[in-house]
Amino acid sequence: ILEERNIGEKKINFRLKDWGVSRQRYWGCPIPIMYDNTGNPHPVPNELLPVKLPENIDLDTKGNPLDHIKDWKYIEYNGEKFTRETDTLDTFVDSSWYFLRFCSPNEKNYGYNDDEINYWMPVDQYIGGVEHAILHLLYSRFFMRAIGYKKDNFKFNEPFEGLFTQGMVCHETYKDEKGNWLRPDEVETKDGKKYFVKNKLENVVTVGPSESMSKSKKNTIDPENIILNYGADAARLFILSDSPPEKDVQWSEEGITSSFKFIQKLWNLNTKILDEIKSDHKNDTDLEFEKYTNKFLKKVTENLESFSYNKIIANLYEAYSFFIKKINSQYTRTTLINNYKKILIAMMPVVPHLSSECLNLIDAKKISWPIIDENLIKEEIINIVVQINGKKRGLVKTKPDIIESELFNIISKDEQLLKYLNNKKIKKKIYIKNKLINIIL
Repeated sequence: ILEERNIGEKKINFRLKDWGVSRQRYWGCPIPIMYDNTGNPHPVPNELLPVKLPENIDLDTKGNPLDHIKDWKYIEYNGEKFTRETDTLDTFVDSSWYFLRFCSPNEKNYGYNDDEINYWMPVDQYIGGVEHAILHLLYSRFFMRAIGYKKDNFKFNEPFEGLFTQGMVCHETYKDEKGNWLRPDEVETKDGKKYFVKNKLENVVTVGPSESMSKSKKNTIDPENIILNYGADAARLFILSDSPPEKDVQWSEEGITSSFKFIQKLWNLNTKILDEIKSDHKNDTDLEFEKYTNKFLKKVTENLESFSYNKIIANLYEAYSFFIKKINSQYTRTTLINNYKKILIAMMPVVPHLSSECLNLIDAKKISWPIIDENLIKEEIINIVVQINGKKRGLVKTKPDIIESELFNIISKDEQLLKYLNNKKIKKKIYIKNKLINIIL
């Protein structure tokens, strides 16, 4: 509007500030600069490249450990004395182009090979924590432009096709009476209200807010202990089930315990299915097992593709409930094995260890993502939500893919819905096929 009236125009404002690329620490890529006696910088000559970090050094020093390694820090070149740059590059520098290196891991003479870059790039899907959503993404895009500057054979401006920003894993924070941070395993509670230093009831602990896990605040959980006590599948199940992947995960002992118990239920269900397979019933009682398997596969596939991982866990719980009810319905050995194999394969992204063990027990050797039989999941009758001015007022049972006029005709004959419509003027109707209709009065 402003441009149409000639009183303003669109402008792009770049806010990229100068980027501090060096850190005063040992780890990181050495910066190939050296200084003469007057302090002037010089690039390290080609014959002295690559600059390698010294090994077996003492990290327990004040400041940058490299400043204390005299035989590495001071060098001679062409009879002149120089001092190496002891700062190292921030790890962002490496991680801003490492995807190019992944394309050519064996290339010895250069960072990447043009043919391999053209084959693999751009990266299909970038998944990173929220702290990567701005800086790392911005630097990666900058590097691609810098590397491709005036290079006809470098065809990529953008490094990534898609971006998904995942949430952080969070935990409560704890401090003792002196204000020192405490690890979760150093804290205990008697009633869930008051917290103490473990085995020291006189030392009261202050409980802080749940924050992203960090070493500085000591609110981290040791993955080794979790795997030892509950298994990797339980940890994966809990993290995926707690919330949508773009949201933060609130770590809790109750949550991981609940996931562990559900895996035991799945294992017990597996035993029942194996018993039914051994029974080898002669004929199937119905098509319910096959229908449900295909519905399950469709839901899981769609939820995987849309990053709705927490919904996949809900699908698992639904499937468990269905099988517990139907497992004694006397299905044939072939039906059980064929369908159970497909379900286990679909479960593999969430609980790979359990799934692999169960697949092994039914001797399933050839594994590929199952093909969905759409004919088995067509619904003869569906429920459509009826909203009046955005509020749900009822459900209408109808055939799939019904047109709006036919649907409204059914609604007009429904006594429960008619009372909301009588003597009212309809402004418009919003129809989402096979899902809902919203009638605006």
